[in-house]
Amino acid sequence: MYSLPLMLAYAICTGVVNDTLQTPQTKFASVADKTPVKRHAGYFFALRTVPLSQEQYVFSADQLKKGIYIQGDKSVVVGHTMTVRTSKGFDMYFSGSDYNVVLAIKEARRVDDATISYKGTMSVQHGAEKQRFAVHGFQQD
Repeated sequence: MYSLPLMLAYAICTGVVNDTLQTPQTKFASVADKTPVKRHAGYFFALRTVPLSQEQYVFSADQLKKGIYIQGDKSVVVGHTMTVRTSKGFDMYFSGSDYNVVLAIKEARRVDDATISYKGTMSVQHGAEKQRFAVHGFQQD
């Protein structure tokens, strides 16, 4: 079975990442358009202004929590460092390639036996540059 980072690297090389989304609160953020990884277990997040049915994810991670953050025409591989429970939910920390990504989950709801939907924020730090996005997504078992 292929891992999520390998599959996303394949998707990027074969031209699956082809869409660019501009939002008022961000610069350009490239999104994966109809990537095949949705069929696999893992975490998938999109900007909250983008319906999940469009499958345009800005962050995804496999069950081992090896993640991909997509920015512009770049895909950044990040690894899970820790998960911390908070009074409103939990925070998942990822880092790699001089990037730090924090998914702050504020709302979780079980959709069915294999799916949990999430709402929260994603903070990305790269050097001195910091960005924050409102995101929603799901975990597929």
